[in-house]
Amino acid sequence: MPVRLQIVITTVLVAVVAAGWVWLEGSRDSAESSQRKARHGGATRVLVEPLAFAEDRIVVRAVGTGDAIKSAAVHPSVSGEVTEINFKADHRVKKGAVLLRLDDDHQRLAVRLTQIALRKARRDLARLKKLAASGHASRVRLDTAQTELESAQIRYSQAKANLADRIVVAPFSGVIGLTEISIGDRVTDDTMIATLDDRSTILVDFNLPEDYTARIKLGDTVTVRPSTNPKQSIKGSVYATASRIEAASRSLRVRARIPNPDDTIRPGTSFEVELAFIGRPYPRVREVAVMWSRDGAYLWRANAMKAEKVFVKLVRRDRGRILVDGPLQSGDLVVVEGVQGLRAGQKLDAKPFGLNDPAVSSSGRKKSKRR
Repeated sequence: MPVRLQIVITTVLVAVVAAGWVWLEGSRDSAESSQRKARHGGATRVLVEPLAFAEDRIVVRAVGTGDAIKSAAVHPSVSGEVTEINFKADHRVKKGAVLLRLDDDHQRLAVRLTQIALRKARRDLARLKKLAASGHASRVRLDTAQTELESAQIRYSQAKANLADRIVVAPFSGVIGLTEISIGDRVTDDTMIATLDDRSTILVDFNLPEDYTARIKLGDTVTVRPSTNPKQSIKGSVYATASRIEAASRSLRVRARIPNPDDTIRPGTSFEVELAFIGRPYPRVREVAVMWSRDGAYLWRANAMKAEKVFVKLVRRDRGRILVDGPLQSGDLVVVEGVQGLRAGQKLDAKPFGLNDPAVSSSGRKKSKRR
């Protein structure tokens, strides 16, 4: 290596070492100067922000499944042959509307026979009452005629009930579903004719985590979004809750009720459910204001322009801020920049946060100017 090149390299290294030594000595002098200034009453520049309280609002999300407020699987009461079908799938029917008829010839004959027997029993009783009044009929015969009349009335009612069982009617107003039944089929009381749903109101079932079960109550507002239209937001309310927590999922079954006036939602639809819980107000501070020590979390409060350490408990994070619990009041000045190196009782030169003071860095120390 040429001698000239060695001299140049040596000179550069000496210059770098000398510059580093000068910078280190200047930093020490600046730190000692700051410490001496603090000991002799110099105030530390910090940025503060008035403390505000915010409600502890927690939004719980779950997946739910919808069902009609009234739903039934329609069955005939008796066995028989289908002679008439009076509905079409997905059509709305009213309560009491005749959906299906079974053959009823024998039942109609039974009604006529019992009706004739009832008329005869009434005539016999009326005749015996006249005879008993004139002394030509005994009290026993009168009582027997009265019993025959009551028996005839019961047999007539039974015959009419058997005839009514040959007709299947809608138990409530709603939308009828698909059917596999055709005219001429023979059905029994186990044969499902069709499903019937009242879709004017939809019930949404979902599971609520165990941690929030103590907060929920009937009537709480819920917001649901159907999977068929995620942009649609529907307000509803808590309708019912289960009596116990499910051991397998550690959750509580909750049922909400939502309106469906346009009949756009069908039973079985899945929903995204949101349930908001509002708790008591807590102090809300910036994350940078919270410090940690072996004794727990704390923050600095500017009290009479002096630093005061306040220990707090963290409640939860809230969009870049933290809800804390501690001996704080609304309007307290909390140090948000310049927290590093503060000591209890240290004098502060507090400035409002947000003024973009270039003389204060995020660590709270003034930037030293190069000489």
